[in-house]
Amino acid sequence: IKKYEELPRINGKQNQKVIWRCPFYTKWMSMLKRCYSENYKNKRPTYKDCSVCTEWLTFSNFKSWMEQQDWEGKELDKDLLVYKNKVYSPETCCFIPREVNLFLTKSSNSRGLYPLGVSRMVKQKDRPLVKAKPFESRVSKGSVSNFLGYYETPEQAHKAWQKAKIERAEVLKKEQTDIRIIAGLQRIINKIQNDYDNNLETVDF
Repeated sequence: IKKYEELPRINGKQNQKVIWRCPFYTKWMSMLKRCYSENYKNKRPTYKDCSVCTEWLTFSNFKSWMEQQDWEGKELDKDLLVYKNKVYSPETCCFIPREVNLFLTKSSNSRGLYPLGVSRMVKQKDRPLVKAKPFESRVSKGSVSNFLGYYETPEQAHKAWQKAKIERAEVLKKEQTDIRIIAGLQRIINKIQNDYDNNLETVDF
């Protein structure tokens, strides 16, 4: 599971440095932590009802599956393939690039009263408050938040976010080679496009 490098003793006690961790075990333990650590779920309520399938509760089964995946440099995900999925399993999970994982982040617990991508402007020293258009919209591109504009209503700002989110998904889709990731991104595009066309708020995808 781990390899250590022996270091000089400190106060007569053996000192060690971890030089290698089993990537399969690390991913497995991280998955279990998200689902079954109360402290973790208290900090991240979106994992409240998540669970791991019976098969993957055994490490060797998870390792066998992971060895068949394109996992290096990627992150284990349960949200892309199946809408509102709460179960980690071979059928519902895949490894995705970090850029796609960031795209899936909704920050639902920190956005406040307004729809996804929308916030109400506050007066700042270097930016006057525009009373006629007090709402702003932003969409994430990787780890960067891109400003989309100021709007009169939260609904208008959210529509701008929906459009930009679809455009971002299209770009990401073209960069993928895994057909499961492509299908998952297309599912999200269809969901948000339907909300946009029918003037519905996108609360999840």
